[in-house]
Amino acid sequence: MKFPRLASLLIGTALAAWLAGSLYTWFADPEMKFWTAAARQKLDWVEKIREKHGYVIGVVGGSTTTFGIDAEYIEREYNLPVANLGLHVGMGPEACIGFGLSALRKGDTLVLSLEPAAFTAEYPEASKLGSKLALLLGRHELTTWNGKNPQLEFVRSLAMAPPGGYHVVTMLGKQALSMPPYRYSIANLQPGGLQVAEEKRDFSAEMDFAFSDTNAQLCTLGAQLLKDARLAAQKKGIKLVYVLPWSYWPQDTVDEKRIANAALLKTIGRHVPVLIEPSMGAHSELKDFTDSGQHLTAEAAAARSSVLAETLKADRGSSNHQ
Repeated sequence: MKFPRLASLLIGTALAAWLAGSLYTWFADPEMKFWTAAARQKLDWVEKIREKHGYVIGVVGGSTTTFGIDAEYIEREYNLPVANLGLHVGMGPEACIGFGLSALRKGDTLVLSLEPAAFTAEYPEASKLGSKLALLLGRHELTTWNGKNPQLEFVRSLAMAPPGGYHVVTMLGKQALSMPPYRYSIANLQPGGLQVAEEKRDFSAEMDFAFSDTNAQLCTLGAQLLKDARLAAQKKGIKLVYVLPWSYWPQDTVDEKRIANAALLKTIGRHVPVLIEPSMGAHSELKDFTDSGQHLTAEAAAARSSVLAETLKADRGSSNHQ
């Protein structure tokens, strides 16, 4: 009789811990509160410009997109209905693409601007953060757009809802040191989806600027991700293109990096159409970045957005003449 009683106690304790952790994620986790609010604000912008223009050009990616695409500026200066649908790479490339696909409709354009590592490094097929965001938004297509079973994915999301040990320790440490619970605030998110960082720090010493020709090779999951994205976009009647995001590279490496990125674009172009920009994703002005080599200042984001707008207009003109 003791064993069943012990088993019941253990199961009950585990369920109570899961419930407490899930409630924390749903109502108190500062990271998920930020990204859920940010995602909803981005979706509101999509509907606003759809009503005005009749179609949407959604740009998805990690923080290079979130901190790099000023959709308000593009809509105001170029009359293009662009939406910044960037999340952060910790959500996983699958969820980043799924967020864009979930927001767009037939006749829209999806611009993939994921960091190259999403296709060249073996990222996990699905991220815990991405699954949590899908659950909190009630948009399970974020992680099922590429053919996964929706019911199984929902159960998986529920199982992954509580925070991990690293998160708990981090939050306790921040509380003990009187630090903000999350480094970014929704107050710094523009209506069009651009995130602006207030912090400015010297990050270049922490970056690894070494690269090789292998950067032009897609990993197995990366190639499959592009193929799945192309198929999913075709099914929804969405135009799909890829453009390199901007990141910092020192002046003495930038030319070599652009050559490597050109080779990568050629490889990606075998799976989805690519847009070519002069910088090839490598930007050497350190002053244009804030707290990392992927986060542009507001002024630099406007300049980067101008380049994207001109590239999109040229691509639309080219398509109209085909």
